[in-house]
Amino acid sequence: MDQERHKTEWEERIRFVARYYRERTFDPEIGWKQFADKQNIRTRFRIPVWVWQVAAACLLLAGYGIYRMIGQQQPEWVVITADAGQGKEVFLPDSSQVSLAAFAELRYDAKRYGKENRQVELKGKAFYQVKHRKNLPFRVQTHLGNVVVLGTSFLVRELQNQMEVQVLQGRVRMEAGKKQPVLLEAGMSARYSETDEDLQVLQEADENCLSWKTGELVFRETPLSKVIHDIEVCYEVKLKELSGASDSLRLSASFKKKPVEEVLLVINQTLDTQLVIEKSKR
Repeated sequence: MDQERHKTEWEERIRFVARYYRERTFDPEIGWKQFADKQNIRTRFRIPVWVWQVAAACLLLAGYGIYRMIGQQQPEWVVITADAGQGKEVFLPDSSQVSLAAFAELRYDAKRYGKENRQVELKGKAFYQVKHRKNLPFRVQTHLGNVVVLGTSFLVRELQNQMEVQVLQGRVRMEAGKKQPVLLEAGMSARYSETDEDLQVLQEADENCLSWKTGELVFRETPLSKVIHDIEVCYEVKLKELSGASDSLRLSASFKKKPVEEVLLVINQTLDTQLVIEKSKR
């Protein structure tokens, strides 16, 4: 009963206010001043409206400045990929040239490249011809290690657990795993294996390291296993030897932009092997 009585009284008060209230006829500041004078209440200093407006404007400007600063720090990635069966030639902002092999991916931060750094990230295989800038060295980053360029042209091949670097001109510094960085000069190569954390440096250059780019293969008393490997890399195929030929077989021959079927025909006739292309399983 008490709740119903209070509810009824409350509704009557609301109706009374609604009956006599007129919009904009009541000034809350004047009302508060009158009430405070009757009750002897000392009012605090009132901050002018323009002060609040200036403070709000400053807050907005500060927020916008922070937003711009964060936006400038965010990278602006440029991602370039090469499709299956074909490479891609890429010119970077500093005119350095990159030849991507099939399935390779290259990316760099357009905001910082050429200004704060010359760093690119690589997945797959690529050949680089780099413009020299002493104060801003060129760097290739893979998931296994880094290559810092001290010269002009080199090859980087990144696989799931292996990384290879071959230098054609100039010098590069290879950094991989926990191994000490190695300096590679023209004609040298290095291979790092994440599986056994092994870094091998080879003094002899691989003549076929750019066969995927040039379409040329050169074999000089080359073991059969190396011949098969180079053909697979050059033509992006998987080979199978049906006759079980020995790896003691050696091949001396050269091929310049020949179809893979013609290359296999010559090798099979020369070494009496049965190399065939494995069909991909779907």
